[in-house]
Amino acid sequence: MVYVHLLLASVLAAFFAALSPLYWLFAFAALYPLFRLCGLFHHASGVYALRIEAGLVFVPWFTWQVFSASLDVAKIVLNPRYQIEPAVVRVPVHSRDKRLITLLGCLLTLTPGTLALDYRATTGDMFVHVLDTRSADAVIAAIGEIERRLLRWVQPLGAEK
Repeated sequence: MVYVHLLLASVLAAFFAALSPLYWLFAFAALYPLFRLCGLFHHASGVYALRIEAGLVFVPWFTWQVFSASLDVAKIVLNPRYQIEPAVVRVPVHSRDKRLITLLGCLLTLTPGTLALDYRATTGDMFVHVLDTRSADAVIAAIGEIERRLLRWVQPLGAEK
């Protein structure tokens, strides 16, 4: 579905103006209501529209999380008196989809101050190194929030059978 959307946006942008990125972005956004409307009659279009909506929420939210974590790490680095409490935290992962678990590990590693170390498929636990934490529960809750939002984006209707 994304290929159809990209192709239609390119054709629309080429029809109204040059293939500049700004017109292409306008065409992409202008076609979104069409996919949302088609979702009433065509299931795949509806799921695609839900993924676009969830992605538009997830990307800025995660970008803010990375920016906020960068500030936290900068505060730790610039304060020589700060007592760092690093830890390896065992985080239960609810998804069993290896692609999502890999993506979650990559997102955790992209976030400054955290590093995904290992995943045990038998128990569903991911081991994450955290630069500074006073509570494992806070880390588990924060990673659970990333997983929940990621699942909402990738599987907007819940787990696929």
